Amino acid sequence: MTEASSIRWAFNTKEWDPSVQEWLIATSSIPLEEKERIQKFVFKADAKASIAGCLMSRKFAHLATGEPYDKLTLVRNEAGRPYLKYAKHHLDFNVSHQGNFTVFAGEKGNDVNVGVDIVKFENKTGFELAELFRLMKNSFTSDEWNTILRPDSEEKKSAMFFRHWCLKESYVKATGVGICMDLQKISFKVNTESLSSERPCTDTVVEINKVDNTSWKFHEWLLDPEHCVAVALSHNDPLTTPPVPFTMLSWADLVQEAKPLLPPDMINCELFMRKKESVRSLDA
Repeated sequence: MTEASSIRWAFNTKEWDPSVQEWLIATSSIPLEEKERIQKFVFKADAKASIAGCLMSRKFAHLATGEPYDKLTLVRNEAGRPYLKYAKHHLDFNVSHQGNFTVFAGEKGNDVNVGVDIVKFENKTGFELAELFRLMKNSFTSDEWNTILRPDSEEKKSAMFFRHWCLKESYVKATGVGICMDLQKISFKVNTESLSSERPCTDTVVEINKVDNTSWKFHEWLLDPEHCVAVALSHNDPLTTPPVPFTMLSWADLVQEAKPLLPPDMINCELFMRKKESVRSLDA
């Protein structure tokens, strides 16, 4: 990896059905506090998504710094955002998971701040779209609502709604302040109507307090037809950080550099194996 390298990874957690050996390796390759946090999840899907993010973060920190995998100290700040303690170089990285995927964006060098978010085009609230929009009214500005409501079909309106939410999340995650900030202060101007899995959209602009902010760049993709992803980048010279496509990692890729931090824990593994996959699996 080079001094100013950019990494974009995705891992399909829905397709990953961990064997006993895989789960033992995964839970042995992360710190105890992360293992205990993940053990509390009720459903397998959430545990898989979270542990994939932990493994990606350690993989990136190891590759970016050259430090031994099992000697890295990754901790979380007050907002729950992971970072590398005692780093000699500027590293910033962020994880998101929803739907079928966990995604990761990492930057090394040049004081780049990065946030990533993935959204599945799926309304799981139980509300009709119009009611959902009413409940979320204060999450978007009037200009954003004009863009969201502009398409000529419910499906396209829904996709534009989730795309805007993905952009908002990527920005607040990059700033580290969390989604509790006043979302009316940030407004996105979408200049390209449709996203693509072939090439990124790079012309979306953010207004902060009604002023265009050119220090932020946004790279948007379709990971597949059901999932969009947004990467927010703050940089002194953002044009030097070109769009980087997401690489789909396999299980072998995910743990290629992993070293054990903890002994194998069969009790933890048995508890995981007894969990239901998700809420939906309870209805099956």
